[in-house]
Amino acid sequence: MKRPKLSADIPVPSSLSHAPHIIHDKNGKVAGGILAYTDYQTFLRVLAAHTDWETLPPYLQDAIDNMLADEALAEEGESRPLRELLAEAGETPG
Repeated sequence: MKRPKLSADIPVPSSLSHAPHIIHDKNGKVAGGILAYTDYQTFLRVLAAHTDWETLPPYLQDAIDNMLADEALAEEGESRPLRELLAEAGETPG
């Protein structure tokens, strides 16, 4: 599966908008963190842009796909056939 393409004009912030909430286990060791939704989206964008798609676990691939699908649904304007868009990008469906 190919990595989804992100628009080059989408800015990726250089810092988090909110400090993450750190989760500790019963021994006081860091066990995880909670990000603000916008920071999570930034994390997904960076992964999509800079990580080999095949090395990402399925849950992160799904999260990136869902984020991009949500953004596509939110776009305004007329729908265009996929074949037309692929032809513009120099790709062939298949």
